[in-house]
Amino acid sequence: MSIVRAEVIGLMRGAFRKGQSASSFIWEMRQKGLGYRYTTMLSDWRAESGQEVKEGLMRFVRKDRYPAKTAIADKPYKISQEFMYKIKVESRLKPDVAMTERFVNIMSDVPMTPAMIEQAVTEKWAEYEDYTAEAIERIVPWTAIHRTLE
Repeated sequence: MSIVRAEVIGLMRGAFRKGQSASSFIWEMRQKGLGYRYTTMLSDWRAESGQEVKEGLMRFVRKDRYPAKTAIADKPYKISQEFMYKIKVESRLKPDVAMTERFVNIMSDVPMTPAMIEQAVTEKWAEYEDYTAEAIERIVPWTAIHRTLE
């Protein structure tokens, strides 16, 4: 992915939240010299807006069920494996310290249920050097992303 495309994708999120249309956004980017192929820009716009709509839907999926296609955001970007899961993890350093909330990504070549995602986070938590002293209080699968071919 080029630097220009990455920059435009970052700006897309703000434009989508403001309610700007795709065509006016693409026209604005071309005026700023940040344009690239129209069909690719439109594809990126659809991918970003689709993820915004599907953000947080995994928390409503039962732990023993796979998420429906309507709850998974399709992304045409290159990610290392076919599925990426964004998980909200609440942890605590000591019992008297406030909880820390962060998002962790888990990559997988196969679809996962929320229970499988929670198990993967628990297993990987010890591998993260920065978080070894923190105790996990709560794991909430947040968003599922599927890599699609362009």
